[in-house]
Amino acid sequence: MYTKITAVVTLAVMLIVTISSGIGNPSISAQTSKPNEGLDVGNTAPDFKLTDPLKGTIIKSNFTGKPLFIFFTATYCTPCQIGAQNLARYDDEHGGNAFNVLIVFIDDKETDNQFIDWKKQFGRDDWYVAKGIDMANNYHVQFLDTKYVFDKDGIIKWIDVKPLEYPSIDPVLSPLL
Repeated sequence: MYTKITAVVTLAVMLIVTISSGIGNPSISAQTSKPNEGLDVGNTAPDFKLTDPLKGTIIKSNFTGKPLFIFFTATYCTPCQIGAQNLARYDDEHGGNAFNVLIVFIDDKETDNQFIDWKKQFGRDDWYVAKGIDMANNYHVQFLDTKYVFDKDGIIKWIDVKPLEYPSIDPVLSPLL
Protein backbone atom coordinates (compact mmCIF):
# COMPACT_ATOMS: atom_id res chain seq x y z
CA MET A 1 0.00 0.00 0.00
CA TYR A 2 2.79 2.41 0.94
CA THR A 3 4.51 1.70 -2.43
CA LYS A 4 1.34 2.54 -4.38
CA ILE A 5 0.93 5.88 -2.55
CA THR A 6 4.60 6.70 -3.14
CA ALA A 7 4.23 5.90 -6.85
CA VAL A 8 1.11 8.09 -7.19
CA VAL A 9 2.78 11.01 -5.36
CA THR A 10 5.93 10.63 -7.50
CA LEU A 11 3.82 10.59 -10.67
CA ALA A 12 1.88 13.67 -9.53
CA VAL A 13 5.11 15.58 -8.80
CA MET A 14 6.55 14.61 -12.21
CA LEU A 15 3.37 15.78 -13.92
CA ILE A 16 3.46 19.14 -12.11
CA VAL A 17 7.14 19.67 -12.98
CA THR A 18 6.50 18.74 -16.62
CA ILE A 19 3.58 21.15 -16.94
CA SER A 20 5.49 23.91 -15.17
CA SER A 21 8.46 23.59 -17.52
CA GLY A 22 6.29 23.65 -20.64
CA ILE A 23 7.23 20.14 -21.78
CA GLY A 24 4.20 18.60 -23.37
CA ASN A 25 2.21 21.84 -23.11
CA PRO A 26 1.39 22.83 -26.69
CA SER A 27 0.54 26.44 -25.88
CA ILE A 28 3.92 27.02 -24.26
CA SER A 29 5.90 25.01 -26.81
CA ALA A 30 4.23 26.80 -29.72
CA GLN A 31 5.30 30.17 -28.36
CA THR A 32 8.97 29.24 -28.21
CA SER A 33 9.31 27.31 -31.46
CA LYS A 34 9.96 28.79 -34.88
CA PRO A 35 6.99 28.56 -37.30
CA ASN A 36 7.22 25.98 -40.06
CA GLU A 37 7.71 27.10 -43.63
CA GLY A 38 4.51 26.67 -45.61
CA LEU A 39 1.54 28.33 -47.20
CA ASP A 40 -0.86 28.41 -44.26
CA VAL A 41 -1.54 31.36 -41.97
CA GLY A 42 1.01 31.26 -39.17
CA ASN A 43 3.75 29.68 -41.27
CA THR A 44 6.93 31.30 -42.53
CA ALA A 45 6.30 32.13 -46.17
CA PRO A 46 8.46 30.33 -48.74
CA ASP A 47 11.32 32.28 -50.30
CA PHE A 48 10.99 33.75 -53.75
CA LYS A 49 13.17 35.52 -56.29
CA LEU A 50 11.67 37.81 -58.93
CA THR A 51 12.81 40.65 -61.16
CA ASP A 52 11.15 44.05 -61.04
CA PRO A 53 11.72 45.71 -64.45
CA LEU A 54 12.79 48.97 -62.77
CA LYS A 55 14.17 47.86 -59.40
CA GLY A 56 15.99 44.67 -60.37
CA THR A 57 16.15 41.43 -58.40
CA ILE A 58 13.84 41.13 -55.41
CA ILE A 59 13.77 38.36 -52.83
CA LYS A 60 11.61 37.78 -49.77
CA SER A 61 14.29 39.03 -47.38
CA ASN A 62 14.18 42.46 -49.12
CA PHE A 63 10.87 42.98 -47.33
CA THR A 64 11.91 42.07 -43.77
CA GLY A 65 11.08 44.80 -41.26
CA LYS A 66 7.75 45.90 -42.73
CA PRO A 67 4.56 44.01 -43.56
CA LEU A 68 4.31 42.81 -47.16
CA PHE A 69 1.12 42.71 -49.22
CA ILE A 70 1.47 40.35 -52.20
CA PHE A 71 -1.13 40.57 -54.94
CA PHE A 72 -1.23 37.92 -57.71
CA THR A 73 -2.95 39.31 -60.81
CA ALA A 74 -2.88 40.04 -64.53
CA THR A 75 -2.90 43.51 -66.08
CA TYR A 76 -6.35 42.94 -67.59
CA CYS A 77 -8.09 41.75 -64.39
CA THR A 78 -10.68 44.48 -63.71
CA PRO A 79 -11.57 43.39 -60.14
CA CYS A 80 -7.82 43.29 -59.40
CA GLN A 81 -7.41 46.81 -60.76
CA ILE A 82 -10.16 48.04 -58.45
CA GLY A 83 -8.57 46.17 -55.54
CA ALA A 84 -5.20 47.73 -56.32
CA GLN A 85 -6.77 51.19 -56.33
CA ASN A 86 -8.30 50.42 -52.92
CA LEU A 87 -4.91 49.27 -51.64
CA ALA A 88 -3.26 52.41 -53.09
CA ARG A 89 -5.81 54.59 -51.26
CA TYR A 90 -5.06 52.77 -47.99
CA ASP A 91 -1.33 53.10 -48.66
CA ASP A 92 -1.71 56.85 -49.21
CA GLU A 93 -3.72 57.24 -46.01
CA HIS A 94 -0.91 55.55 -44.04
CA GLY A 95 1.94 57.67 -45.30
CA GLY A 96 2.88 55.66 -48.36
CA ASN A 97 5.63 53.62 -46.69
CA ALA A 98 4.08 51.78 -43.74
CA PHE A 99 4.07 48.48 -45.66
CA ASN A 100 5.48 47.00 -48.86
CA VAL A 101 3.44 45.95 -51.87
CA LEU A 102 4.48 43.33 -54.41
CA ILE A 103 2.31 42.86 -57.48
CA VAL A 104 3.00 39.49 -59.10
CA PHE A 105 1.73 39.13 -62.66
CA ILE A 106 0.97 35.56 -63.63
CA ASP A 107 0.17 35.78 -67.35
CA ASP A 108 3.30 34.67 -69.22
CA LYS A 109 2.30 36.68 -72.30
CA GLU A 110 2.43 40.02 -70.51
CA THR A 111 5.51 42.24 -70.75
CA ASP A 112 7.55 44.39 -68.42
CA ASN A 113 6.18 47.52 -70.12
CA GLN A 114 2.63 46.38 -69.37
CA PHE A 115 3.59 45.91 -65.71
CA ILE A 116 5.10 49.39 -65.54
CA ASP A 117 2.04 50.95 -67.21
CA TRP A 118 -0.27 49.05 -64.84
CA LYS A 119 1.69 50.30 -61.82
CA LYS A 120 1.46 53.91 -63.08
CA GLN A 121 -2.29 53.60 -63.53
CA PHE A 122 -3.33 51.53 -60.49
CA GLY A 123 -0.41 51.39 -58.06
CA ARG A 124 2.24 53.55 -56.48
CA ASP A 125 5.85 54.31 -57.44
CA ASP A 126 7.31 52.45 -54.45
CA TRP A 127 5.39 49.25 -55.20
CA TYR A 128 7.25 46.32 -56.72
CA VAL A 129 5.99 44.60 -59.86
CA ALA A 130 7.27 41.42 -61.48
CA LYS A 131 6.34 38.47 -63.60
CA GLY A 132 5.97 35.51 -61.29
CA ILE A 133 4.58 32.39 -62.91
CA ASP A 134 6.94 30.14 -60.93
CA MET A 135 6.13 31.96 -57.69
CA ALA A 136 2.40 31.61 -58.42
CA ASN A 137 2.92 27.87 -58.88
CA ASN A 138 4.96 27.62 -55.67
CA TYR A 139 2.27 29.54 -53.79
CA HIS A 140 -0.48 27.37 -55.33
CA VAL A 141 -2.28 30.35 -56.85
CA GLN A 142 -5.43 29.20 -58.62
CA PHE A 143 -7.25 32.52 -59.04
CA LEU A 144 -6.44 36.02 -60.15
CA ASP A 145 -6.83 38.34 -57.18
CA THR A 146 -5.08 35.95 -54.78
CA LYS A 147 -3.48 37.91 -51.96
CA TYR A 148 -1.04 37.10 -49.16
CA VAL A 149 -0.04 39.37 -46.30
CA PHE A 150 3.16 38.72 -44.35
CA ASP A 151 4.14 40.39 -41.10
CA LYS A 152 7.53 42.12 -40.75
CA ASP A 153 9.18 38.74 -40.12
CA GLY A 154 7.73 36.96 -43.18
CA ILE A 155 5.01 35.07 -41.31
CA ILE A 156 1.80 34.64 -43.31
CA LYS A 157 -1.00 36.52 -41.56
CA TRP A 158 -3.74 36.56 -44.21
CA ILE A 159 -4.67 34.84 -47.47
CA ASP A 160 -7.61 35.83 -49.64
CA VAL A 161 -8.94 35.21 -53.15
CA LYS A 162 -11.94 37.55 -53.22
CA PRO A 163 -11.90 41.00 -54.82
CA LEU A 164 -10.20 43.45 -52.46
CA GLU A 165 -12.75 45.86 -51.04
CA TYR A 166 -11.49 48.90 -49.18
CA PRO A 167 -13.13 48.05 -45.81
CA SER A 168 -11.41 44.66 -45.72
CA ILE A 169 -7.88 46.12 -45.78
CA ASP A 170 -7.67 47.82 -42.38
CA PRO A 171 -8.56 44.77 -40.25
CA VAL A 172 -5.72 42.89 -41.94
CA LEU A 173 -2.99 45.52 -42.09
CA SER A 174 -3.57 47.80 -39.08
CA PRO A 175 -2.51 45.17 -36.49
CA LEU A 176 0.76 44.77 -38.40
CA LEU A 177 1.62 48.46 -38.75
